[in-house]
Amino acid sequence: MNGRSARFGIAAVGVLLLALAWVAVVLHTLRDRAESEAARAERARLAALVLEDHLRRQLVPLDEAAARLARAAGGRAETIPPAALAAVAEAAGPALRALAVIDGDGRVLASNLGLPGTRLTVDLDEVGRSVLLFDPGRAVVGRVAPNPVTGEAALPMARRITRAGGTFGGLVVAYLDPDALLRRLPDAVATGESMAAVIRSDGWLLAASGAALGPIGSPLTQDGLYDALRARAEGVVPLEDGTAGGVSLLAFRHLPELPLIAAVAVSPRTVLGGLSPAEALGAASAAVLALGLVAMLAGLATQARRMQAREAALAQDRKALEERSLALAREKRLADSKTELLETTLAALADGVIVVDGNLRLVTWNNRVPDLLGVPPQLLQVGVRYEEILRALARAGEFGPVALESEVRRRLDEARAGISATEERRRPNGRVIETRSSPLPAGGFVAILRDVTARHEAEEQLRRGREMAEAASAAKSNFVAIVSHEIRTPMNAIIGTLGLLADTALDAEQKRYVETARDSAEHLLDIINDILDLSKIEAGRLALEPADFALAPLVSAVVDLYRPACLAAGIALEVAIEPGVPPFVRSDPGRIRQILLNLLSNAVKHTQTGDIRVEIGLAAPPRRGEPWQVRFAVADRGPGVPPERKAELFEPFAEMEPAGQRRPGGTGLGLAICRRLVELLGGSIGIADRAGGGAVFWFVLPLAEAASRPDQPAEPLPLPRARRARVLIAEDSPANQLVAATWLRKDGHHVDVVGNGREAVDAVASRPYDIVFMDLMMPEMDGLAATREIRRLPPPAGTVPIIALTANVMAGDRERFLAAGMSGVLAKPVTGRMLSEALLAELGPAEAAERTSRPEPTTPLPAAAEVIDRAHLAALARGLTPETLRGLLEACAEDVRARLAALEEAGQRGDLTAVRHEAHALRGSAANYGLVALAAAAAAVERAAGLDDAEAALAGLARLRAAAEAALARLAETAPAGSA
Repeated sequence: MNGRSARFGIAAVGVLLLALAWVAVVLHTLRDRAESEAARAERARLAALVLEDHLRRQLVPLDEAAARLARAAGGRAETIPPAALAAVAEAAGPALRALAVIDGDGRVLASNLGLPGTRLTVDLDEVGRSVLLFDPGRAVVGRVAPNPVTGEAALPMARRITRAGGTFGGLVVAYLDPDALLRRLPDAVATGESMAAVIRSDGWLLAASGAALGPIGSPLTQDGLYDALRARAEGVVPLEDGTAGGVSLLAFRHLPELPLIAAVAVSPRTVLGGLSPAEALGAASAAVLALGLVAMLAGLATQARRMQAREAALAQDRKALEERSLALAREKRLADSKTELLETTLAALADGVIVVDGNLRLVTWNNRVPDLLGVPPQLLQVGVRYEEILRALARAGEFGPVALESEVRRRLDEARAGISATEERRRPNGRVIETRSSPLPAGGFVAILRDVTARHEAEEQLRRGREMAEAASAAKSNFVAIVSHEIRTPMNAIIGTLGLLADTALDAEQKRYVETARDSAEHLLDIINDILDLSKIEAGRLALEPADFALAPLVSAVVDLYRPACLAAGIALEVAIEPGVPPFVRSDPGRIRQILLNLLSNAVKHTQTGDIRVEIGLAAPPRRGEPWQVRFAVADRGPGVPPERKAELFEPFAEMEPAGQRRPGGTGLGLAICRRLVELLGGSIGIADRAGGGAVFWFVLPLAEAASRPDQPAEPLPLPRARRARVLIAEDSPANQLVAATWLRKDGHHVDVVGNGREAVDAVASRPYDIVFMDLMMPEMDGLAATREIRRLPPPAGTVPIIALTANVMAGDRERFLAAGMSGVLAKPVTGRMLSEALLAELGPAEAAERTSRPEPTTPLPAAAEVIDRAHLAALARGLTPETLRGLLEACAEDVRARLAALEEAGQRGDLTAVRHEAHALRGSAANYGLVALAAAAAAVERAAGLDDAEAALAGLARLRAAAEAALARLAETAPAGSA
C-alpha cells in the first residue's frame, strides 16, 4: 500500500509540473502570434500588389488595342477589318479567347476566328448598356457569359464605337478566359494557403482560384465586404470567422485603368503560420515532461496488463487448437465424400477420363479408358509414366504407321507444353475417338475420350445426301431446260403461225378467234418463262445484266402497258415519283421491269373499283459514296391480305384468294420470283395494309449512280430491208419450218429447209449460202455438232454465218453456243423482225438499186403503169410454189377488200380515227405485196385523217377505191393459173 501511495504522489507532482510548463509555453506563443500576424498582413498586401501587376500586364495592352480599333472605326463598326482583329489577337496573351466587332443592333460583324455561315445575333447585355451610359473613353467589363462567336463561357471587356453626334455605333469586345487570367501566378500569390480573385468595381466576382468569396458570376454576399472594398483604393480587411472555408484576411487593390479589383484572400493557416523556434522549444520541453510522466505511469499499468494478457492468450490457444481439430475432422470427412462422389461419377461417365500430373504420371482414370484409349488394362496403375502408355499405344498400331520413338516424343512435348487441344484418330478397329486435353493449373492435364464414330457416320451420310441433293437439283435444272425447250419449240410455231394467220384476210369473227388463240399462247409462254426463271434462280444460274438507265421512263413504260385495261375497268391508275429520286441509275433494268410488271399485274387483277397507285421514293436519306435506297410501292384496292398469310405470300404457288375462290390467270409464281429477284438485286420486299382498304406491295433496291447519262429509248423504227440472200433453215419441226421460211420468203429471200444437223452440213458443203439459221436440238446430229462440222469445211462454206435458234436460254448457254462457232443466238419464239434484224446484222442492207421503196405519206399517186411493182412481186414469189404464191395473193386480195369496206364504213360514219387506222393497215399490206399505187392512195387518206381534214379524207377514199380495183385486177392477172 505504501509503495502504491508513493507512486501516486510522484504522479501528482509530475502532472502539476507539466501543467505549469504548458501555461508558460502558451503565453509565449500568444505573444509571438500577435507579432507574426502583423507581418503576414503585410505579405498579403504584397501579394495583392503582385496580382494587380499580373492583371495589368495581361489586360491593359489588350484594352488599349481595342480602344485604338474603336477610335479607328470612325463610328462605323463595319469598317474594322478582320485582319486587324487577327493581328491584335495574335499579340494578346493566352487569356484571350476571341476578339469581335458587334454593331449597334447586337450582330457580330467580324472576329479573329471568322464568322459562321449565317450571322449570329446577340443580345446587348450590361456591357453594351454600360457603354451607352458611361464614359466612352473607358473600358467596360461585363459578367461571365457565352461567347457569341465560339459559344464558350467568357468574360467580355469592351470598348465603345461612337458615331458622329455621340450616338452608339457598336462595340469592340475582347472575350477573355476567366480561368486563364489566374493561371501562372507569381509565387507571391500562388500559394497553397491563399486564393486570388478578380472583382468588378461594382462588387461582382468575375474570376477566382477558389470558392472563398462565393460563386463566380455573382455579387459578394458577405455583409460589409463590398463597402470596405469601395471605400479605399487598397487595403486589407478581415473576413468573418468560418465564412467561405475559414478565410480570415483579404488584401485588395483597385486597377486604375480598368474597373477591376485585384484581391488575395489568406487562410487561417497562412495567418497563424508555423511555430517559431522558441515556441517549438517550449512545446518540446513540455512534451518531454509529459512523456516522462506518462512512461512512468504506463510502466506500472503494463505489468498488470501483461499478466492478464498471458492468461487470455493461453485460453485462446486452447480454444483454437480444439476448433482446428474439429475442422480437420470435418475436412477429412468432406474429402472422403468428394473422393467417393468423384469415383462414382467417373465410373458412370460414358466418356473416358484420364488425369496425368505435372510429372506426367498417371493419377486417375475411369473404366472406359482401356476400351476407348486402346491401352492394356494392366498398364493402368497410379504413378505409371505417361511415356509408357504412349509407347504401348504406338506398338499396338493405334497411331498408324509412324516412327515409334518420334511419335512418342512428339506427344510428350505436346503434353509438357500445357496447351488445350482436340484430336480425332481412327483406331485399327475402325472406331473414331475424339480426345480433348485441358491443362491443369499445377501442371499435367486431364483428357476426355469420346467415341464419335456415330457422328462421323452421320456426317458422311449427310455429305452423301447433300451430293445427291445437288445432283438432283442439277438434274431438275437440266430437266426444266429440256422441257422448256420442248415446250417453247412448238410454242414458237404456234405463235408464229397465228401471227401469219392474223396478217391474212379474216372476217371479224375469225380475227377474234386468232387473237384469242394468240393471247392464250402468249399467256402460256409467260407461265413457261416464270417456271424457267424460278428454276434458274433456284439453281443459281440467273445472271444479272447491270446497265445505266433512266428510272422514270422505265416506270412509265410499265404503267402504260396496264392503262388500257384499267381504263376499260374504270380504275384510276396513278404514278407518283417523289423529289430527290435519282433520274439516272445503274442496276438491271430488265429485272426491275419484270418485278414491277408482276406487282402491277396482281394489283390490276385484284382491284375491282377504286384506284391503283405506283409510288417511287427514297427509303432513307442518301449517304455520300453509298447507293440510293429507292423504294417502289404498288398500292391496290383489292381485298387485302390477312396477317397470318403475309409471311407465306412470297413462296412459290401461294395465292391470295382462299381455297376454292382462286381467280384464273395466275400460277402463284409471280410474287415468289419477285422476292428472289429483289434479293438477287440486294434489296428487300414486303407487304403492308393500305389505308381505306387494299394492300401495298413494296420493295427497296440499292441503286448506284449511273456512270453516264443513258440515251432515252426511242420508238422502234421500221427496219431497212436486208440484201436478198440464200438462206438455209435447219429445223426439225415442220411447223417452225413453215413459219420461218414464210417470214423470209415474204422479204424476198431464197430459202432452203432441212430437218437435222447432218442434212445441214451436207447442204452447206454442196451449195453456197449467205446465212444459216440452226436449231439446237435436232435428231441424228444436234445444232452444236453440226456447227462444228461446218466450221471444219474449207472457205467460203466454213465461214458462213450461223445463227442459233433455241428455246434453251439458261445462263451460260449463249457463251457456249458462240464458243462452238455460232455467230449469234435467237431465243424462241422467233418473230419476223428478229429474223430481219439478224439478216441486217450479218449481211447488211440492200443496195440502193435493189431496194423496193415503199411510198411515204407524201408520195403522189403513181400513174396507171405503176399500179404494181412487178420486180417486188417477183422477189416475193422467189422460192414459193405456185400453190403457196396463189394462196398469198388471194389472201392479199381478201385483205384489200376487207380493209376497203371498213374504210368506206368509217367514212360514212365520219369516224376519222377509224379511217386513219384502217388506211394505215391497208398501206402496210399493199406495200408488202408491191401494190405501190394502192399504198400511195392509202397514205394520202391516212395523212388527211391524221390532220382531221374530213373533206380531203373523203375525197381520197374515192381515189383509193379506184386504186384498189386496179390493184385487184393486176393481182388477178399476176396470180398463177388455177386461181379462182
